[in-house]
Amino acid sequence: MADLKTTYMGLSLKNPLIVGSSPLTATADQCKKLEDDGAGAVVLKSIFEEQIRTEVSSTYDTLDGNMHPEAYEYLQADMPMRIGPASYLDKITETKNALSIPVIASINCTTPDKWVNFADKIAAAGADAIELNVYDIPSSPDVSGTIIEERHLDLVRAVSATVTIPISVKLGSFYSSIPAFTKALDQEDIQAIVMFNRFFQPDIDIEDISISPSTNLSRPEDLRTPLRWVAITSDEVECDVCLTGGVHDAEGAIKSILAGANAFQICSVLYSQEQDPISKILTGMSDWMDNHNYETIQDFHALLSNKHLNTKDGFERAQYMKALI
Repeated sequence: MADLKTTYMGLSLKNPLIVGSSPLTATADQCKKLEDDGAGAVVLKSIFEEQIRTEVSSTYDTLDGNMHPEAYEYLQADMPMRIGPASYLDKITETKNALSIPVIASINCTTPDKWVNFADKIAAAGADAIELNVYDIPSSPDVSGTIIEERHLDLVRAVSATVTIPISVKLGSFYSSIPAFTKALDQEDIQAIVMFNRFFQPDIDIEDISISPSTNLSRPEDLRTPLRWVAITSDEVECDVCLTGGVHDAEGAIKSILAGANAFQICSVLYSQEQDPISKILTGMSDWMDNHNYETIQDFHALLSNKHLNTKDGFERAQYMKALI
């Protein structure tokens, strides 16, 4: 009988299937159902950096400007540690009390700021880990890729200096050199890198001549992009790697582990008409492992990562030439 147990960020998981941050993980009851369905861990719906900073700023505005200057400066300096969207902290505590699987909090963020002290309150609320969902859309030609990468590294440094629970960083796929940046992140005392964030993709309404929101669910074929970069980078970093984006079935889950992922996240498939997708993925993984005589996840982990392939014919340029010439 296949054993799906594994570890991720130092946390013990009954299986490598993690439900990613989304409205499906917004409440303790929803997360409890996902646990009952078989999920190995859940990432709570994100709180946004702007939400934390807005609440901090509004509280600054209510301070009495006539109070003693030293007292005013003290309250300003300490404010982000003492306040923050209390409902998010309550949700963490409620969810953690309801579940036996790891509960990972999520902050959608881009910049280091005083808000990072709120991460300490997330840890105190009972979260097992924090996922920093780095969602940054460059819009100025004056901001280079180097500036953006350093800003993100500063963010990670600030949070890791604040908390003691594990930290993962969820990246987009548009860095100039993904291996170089993941290597730099790995040196900042993080426990995992998550590949990749699915950026919000607005559409254009040609009748109203306006920008309109659109659903951006993944498809099974979207797996190929994170699969390549997990395979290329997983051997180059000491931290764990989690794949997200395109895992809709057991085949996608198995490919993720073969490429070098320690765990994988699912989300879009949970919005489909598929019945019991979590159970089907886990059962399919177990059956495949039995058929291939793999007893544990570790038995086939990273068998198709770049270093294990020991060739340039895998996920790099040679494969591209082989397919087209």
